[in-house]
Amino acid sequence: MPQDNVPARVWNYRLDTEGKLWHEGSVFDDPDILKFFMRKMELLPDGRCFALCQGEECYFEAEDTVYVVQSVQILPDRVVLHFQGDYQEDLDPKTLYVGKDNVLYCQVRGGSFAARFNRKPYLELAQLIEYDAEAKRYFLALRGQRFVISGI
Repeated sequence: MPQDNVPARVWNYRLDTEGKLWHEGSVFDDPDILKFFMRKMELLPDGRCFALCQGEECYFEAEDTVYVVQSVQILPDRVVLHFQGDYQEDLDPKTLYVGKDNVLYCQVRGGSFAARFNRKPYLELAQLIEYDAEAKRYFLALRGQRFVISGI
């Protein structure tokens, strides 16, 4: 932890739309640190993303979102989302929505952040997506329930 009279070191990172973390022009791919960032990321009141790592301030700028789904694991009762650094959490199907350019999103970390689906996990999840012609709505079928996908 930095001493009161010594300023903390500040690191600035950028996440692209594919979920790659960039620092000073190079891809940062240490899986343990990536997992730490995904677990500890905070959204500051000014909209910036932040994580404190060993007393050093880490700020994140995203082209779209800081959470990008890299793959999904479809189980009978749930869908597990896999992120950078092998961070994972269960999909909350009630939070699925389609955003700009027909990109699929959901909420993660208890609704604190939006997560963008990369193409491959989107196509894998599409196996569970059905269309109700009468209601003119798309929904995700999971656990015997139908979860409407908003934004379509």
